[in-house]
Amino acid sequence: MKRGIRFKLILSFILLITIPMTALGINSFIQSVNLMEANLKSATQETTLQIANVIDAYMKGLEQSTGVLSESENLRQAFDDPDAPIKMLKDFENFIKENPDVTYAYLGTKNKDMHIYPAAEMPAGYDPTARPWYQDAVNKNSFVWTEPYVDAFTGDLIISAAKPIYDYQNQFVGVVGLDISLETLSKFVNNIQVGKMGYVTLIDKNGNVMTHVNPDLIGKPVPVSELAAAIAKEKQGNVDYAMEEDGVMEQKFAVFNTLDRLGWRVAAIMCIKEIHEQNSALLKSMLIIGAIALAAAIFISVLLANSIAKPIQNLSKDMERIKEGDFTVRSQIRTKDEVGALAESFNIMAEGLKTLVRQVRQVATEVTGSAETLAATAEETSASAEEVARTVEEIAKGASEQASEAEKGSALVASLAAKMERLGEDTNKMLEVSADVMEANHKGVETVDTLKEKTKLNNDATERIVAAVTELDGQSQHIGTILQTISAIAEQTNLLALNAAIEAARAGDAGRGFAVVADEIRKLAEQSGKSADEIRRIVVGIQAHSKNTVEIMQDVKERNKEQGSAVEEVNRAFGEISKSIQAINEKIEGIGIYVGEVNRDGQSIVAAIENISAVSEETAASSEEVTASMQQQTSAVDEVAQAADKLNGLANQLSNELSKFKI
Repeated sequence: MKRGIRFKLILSFILLITIPMTALGINSFIQSVNLMEANLKSATQETTLQIANVIDAYMKGLEQSTGVLSESENLRQAFDDPDAPIKMLKDFENFIKENPDVTYAYLGTKNKDMHIYPAAEMPAGYDPTARPWYQDAVNKNSFVWTEPYVDAFTGDLIISAAKPIYDYQNQFVGVVGLDISLETLSKFVNNIQVGKMGYVTLIDKNGNVMTHVNPDLIGKPVPVSELAAAIAKEKQGNVDYAMEEDGVMEQKFAVFNTLDRLGWRVAAIMCIKEIHEQNSALLKSMLIIGAIALAAAIFISVLLANSIAKPIQNLSKDMERIKEGDFTVRSQIRTKDEVGALAESFNIMAEGLKTLVRQVRQVATEVTGSAETLAATAEETSASAEEVARTVEEIAKGASEQASEAEKGSALVASLAAKMERLGEDTNKMLEVSADVMEANHKGVETVDTLKEKTKLNNDATERIVAAVTELDGQSQHIGTILQTISAIAEQTNLLALNAAIEAARAGDAGRGFAVVADEIRKLAEQSGKSADEIRRIVVGIQAHSKNTVEIMQDVKERNKEQGSAVEEVNRAFGEISKSIQAINEKIEGIGIYVGEVNRDGQSIVAAIENISAVSEETAASSEEVTASMQQQTSAVDEVAQAADKLNGLANQLSNELSKFKI
């Protein structure tokens, strides 16, 4: 079998191992990628936080330095000491030397004077008090930072720090300011590498890029809309997005943190494919382990499939022999598992079927003999019924003739008074007619005697038919009992198949082979059940015909009884006719002596002839009834013969079917 249970078991075992293993591997790989991505984002988040802390510390140092510079005596006495401007510039010079990122240090006084180092040519009418850095410091009366901007002279990105100054009498002097280049900060940020291809960028609170590996983006809004939207809403977080680079869409993510002191955002950008590259080694290891596990699974599956499939295949071959009608086959499987139990049930079933077929074959032989006997009896009964029918028909004809003669006699007697002169001649004719009637009467008596004998024979034949049909009905009942045994065995077999199917279902995919065997057993049980149902249908038909035959024969018995009564009645009527004819003869012989009493005797003759006519009519009617009864009996006997023929055919068909089985 190219696609037998062995192949299915091997395939099932492989699928049961491969599918979960593949799903587990894919799930593990996906979780590993997601975990590594989450860990990378978390680590990057920590990196941005550390960078933010470094930048905050750097800006805090500049803020503190500005505070120290604002406490300089030379700046606070800018209006009280005439040499203060020179000393002030000296302080600025020293401060710049100590803080090389500071490009300019200056003081804008409330008198609109501007003191700056290094010296720079200011535009005509320059008013420091109108500048934003001055006004912010005055309005807030504290240290302030300006927004980053590009220096017009150097082209570098710079930021200004400003703080108001008061003299020792707490009088407002002006605002000290520092222009700080962000070049050092940019180099610091740009030199930070996240992963292999990631980088860090600095974004101001307005969403403009301050530092970037691409100098063209400095001073412009963040080019990634997803990142720009997230920065506008959150102080920290991460964003996944796609960006086209060199004609290829790259999947990336950005992690950002906020520098609270200035509202800046420190964002780290990384490519997702770095994570995929890191997972390639893991994927390779998983594939190798999966291939080894699959090979082991195939090897184990082959061993298990062979151990399960071979007994089932042997049992299937035994079932094929049972299917072909060989009930001598027995399974040789002796295992202690479900297959062994199935083989034992198979052997029990085969033995039961063998016994059942032997019994049914014996009953079929008996039914065939009974059917033949019944057919022969029906033929004999039919022949007797036909002979009785012919005899009754002759009786009816004689009765009709007798009734006709009686009517003629009545007419003669009615005209007796008018024909007295011809009494002698008429008397001679009456003697002749009386002789004919006497002769006809003797024939009628003989015919009635013959009818009585035929009726007795008919009754005997009817009794034999009833006995045969009763015996046939008993045999049919016996067949019905055997068919109940067949049905019980079929139901038990079907139950065994159901139990096997349940066990197979409990075993899961490993029990599919049991399910196939159970299904074959169930089909065999269904075939046995169908055969039993067909035999039952035949037997039920036989029983129905037998019952109908019994009823018909009972009806025939009743008709025979009625026929016997009618024959007795006819016999009595012929006796009365004989007596009446004898009386007529006596009266005619003494006509010469009793001429005077002709009229009175004529009346007696009229009455006697009327009785004869009535008796003749009754005889004709009884004959017609007997004829109808005999027709019914003949029809019933024909039905019995047909039923017997059909029973014989069914019995032969049953024997032919049973001969196919080998027991």
